[in-house]
Amino acid sequence: MNKENQVLFIDDEESIVDGIQRLFIKEAYGIVATTGLEDARKTLAGHRIKVVVCDHRMPAMLGVTFLKEIKLNYPDIVRILFTGYTDFPMVEEAINQGEIYRFISKPWKTTELLATVRQAIAHYDLVMENRLLFEETNIKNEELEIANRKLTDLYKMQREFTSTVSHELRTPLASIKTAIDLVARKMLGDITKEQKEVLGRAKRNVERLRRLVDDILDLTKIESGKVELDFRMNDINRIIQEVVDTQQDVAQSRGLYLKTQLDARIPKVPVDNDRIIQVLLNLLHNAIKFTKEGGITVTSQDKSANNHIIVSVTDTGKGIAEQDIPKLFQKFQQIESPEKNEEGGTGLGLAICKEIVGRHGGKMVVESALGKGSTFSFVLPIQERRLPYKA
Repeated sequence: MNKENQVLFIDDEESIVDGIQRLFIKEAYGIVATTGLEDARKTLAGHRIKVVVCDHRMPAMLGVTFLKEIKLNYPDIVRILFTGYTDFPMVEEAINQGEIYRFISKPWKTTELLATVRQAIAHYDLVMENRLLFEETNIKNEELEIANRKLTDLYKMQREFTSTVSHELRTPLASIKTAIDLVARKMLGDITKEQKEVLGRAKRNVERLRRLVDDILDLTKIESGKVELDFRMNDINRIIQEVVDTQQDVAQSRGLYLKTQLDARIPKVPVDNDRIIQVLLNLLHNAIKFTKEGGITVTSQDKSANNHIIVSVTDTGKGIAEQDIPKLFQKFQQIESPEKNEEGGTGLGLAICKEIVGRHGGKMVVESALGKGSTFSFVLPIQERRLPYKA
């Protein structure tokens, strides 16, 4: 069975060349042994040599000089020098300058020579393997970069398209709403009871579509960074109480309680007043919509030791299945409900909340179970130099 020639030995003494060939005959790799540098050059050109072992005291050229030549033409080949102790200063310089990988003193020890050559082959293979991995990684990184650029461009196009379409929908929606109002108010003549009911359904759907358009535009602006938040030191408890007060009539009309439990120790925090109100209103609207009995409690907690506060909206509603929780903050995701009379939303409210809270350097947290109600919380940092959130 022919073995691939991986090692080249060069020595000007025939007896040494013959001895080397016999010594390595049982090795797993093939060797080429020669006494001439020209033959060595031909071997290098015709074989994939991994290791060259060259005698230093060659007649036509010093071994170190020939190994420098090999380094220039075949930089990956591992170069080893046969030498005597008298040449050590030159050998040391050659090692420091990278011309040779290692040297072997004459007369050599068989075990040392075999081990050194095996190590040199392993070194060559490792360098080649690392290079291949590096090249493959670079190719993968380039492919990922191209894919990311394409995705970014597609997302930008989608966002711009969505924004444009949403803007264009606003005017006809306003016209439709005005027309429905005119007819419903009998400004254009009398209408029947059935006609009034149909117009009522049409008006509710127009309102729902208008809310969807507004939410799409709002989320698009926030995601694109076009919304500048007005951070000011605010009393979060005051904001919570004002929002809760505006929703008391809605909750009472459904037979629900709506109360607060506010931590008086909470310091002022840097927030955009209007955007935090938007988050609270979204959470309260959802809590009221999905709660049939009991009510909603809004709480605040001071976690100054960890540089944050927690605001929570807890309801006694039907709760959310564990497998549905990951869907909550995804755009246009609505959890299916067995109750058909439940009014639908836009599927963007929680996505908007997540974006707003994220822009504040905070995070949203959900705790829920079917039949046990839900708690939607958002964590806000107290200072700009924020610490990691800890529950």
